Amino acid sequence: MGFLSWVRSNDKEIIGVLEEQAAILIKATSALVEFMSNYEIDGKSRSKTIKDLEHEGDIITHKLFTILDKTFVTPLDPEDISRLTSSIDEVLDATEGVANRFVLFMMREPTPHMLELAKILLSASQEVQRLIMRIRNLKNASDLINHSKNIVNYEHQADTIYRTAIAELFKTNNAIEIIKLKEIYETLEGALDRCADVADVVEDIALKYGNG
Repeated sequence: MGFLSWVRSNDKEIIGVLEEQAAILIKATSALVEFMSNYEIDGKSRSKTIKDLEHEGDIITHKLFTILDKTFVTPLDPEDISRLTSSIDEVLDATEGVANRFVLFMMREPTPHMLELAKILLSASQEVQRLIMRIRNLKNASDLINHSKNIVNYEHQADTIYRTAIAELFKTNNAIEIIKLKEIYETLEGALDRCADVADVVEDIALKYGNG
């Protein structure tokens, strides 16, 4: 039996909501890159934009859980759908958390490492969206697994940058700055870790339902 060949009435709606959620994720991570690139100009305004997108993502997540509660036959295992939407929601939460901490901590400007991590997060999020778009009509499990591996590679790149950034932090003597910067770095790294969680869920789905 081919992947999703047993499609039922709510299948398109469920996958469509996941696609909506992935599109919001791209908007939020793109906004985070813009936020860091133009922080001195309109940081607070862009922070509100990211907060609004995170709230919109929460509404979409709730919408999907409501559909799942009412649907007897789903295109994927309900637990997999739940894990998938929850992982994407956590990426959105962490993305908003980065912008929020910038404003809360009254940061002067992002470091080059932060901007680099934000750009990697955007790239990983774009891979998340590609994965979600392929779930609807998947014919080959290896396609999903390849995109999942791309996300894991981005997460590994981010780990390297994170370790370098933390090492550099402790060359300074300003304890308060160290605490602030370290928390922002950790939140960025956490967002990429959650992208890797999405990749793990999709790999599980590919192995369950793909044709190889």
